[in-house]
Amino acid sequence: MDFFEVVIRNKRFKEFKADQSLYADQVKQLMACAQLAPSLSEIQNFTYIIIDDQALKQKIADGVEDLSWIVNAAAIFAVVVVSDEEDADDTNIIDAIIASSQLMMAATTLNLGCSLVVDFDQDFIHSLVGITDEWNNLNVIALIPIGATLDKGLQGYKRTLAELSNHNTLGQPYPYE
Repeated sequence: MDFFEVVIRNKRFKEFKADQSLYADQVKQLMACAQLAPSLSEIQNFTYIIIDDQALKQKIADGVEDLSWIVNAAAIFAVVVVSDEEDADDTNIIDAIIASSQLMMAATTLNLGCSLVVDFDQDFIHSLVGITDEWNNLNVIALIPIGATLDKGLQGYKRTLAELSNHNTLGQPYPYE
């Protein structure tokens, strides 16, 4: 599958096949793609917690409103960012987002579906994944459920190219033709 096909096929999925898992080599490929992402800080001040324990996925599903569907994902990648450096928080978050985007594109390449979840109680998730007060400089900024899917995914609203792009100054449409 070429890059443009991956971009077109990359959607938000919420229906995963139950009782499936990711192979270790799939996890390694996903993480390698995140590892190789461009970085503003060049220090990759983030990490992932790969959650594949069924009981833990169930606790997340039960404890976060509107996330009951997440339990059937093969794994949930919790994106954890270091947030104690002065003025580095935004850079660390941007780096983690870039890496997570590459991880999600890699999932699409592996014919897996994924989604990006950012609306949850951080303290609740922290308590489940072992981020205690001694780790007060760490924050889970996103959950990325990944797995084989049952649905066709949701593309969502997309602005037109004309609405999305300007030429040299704001309000000047780019002359695509």
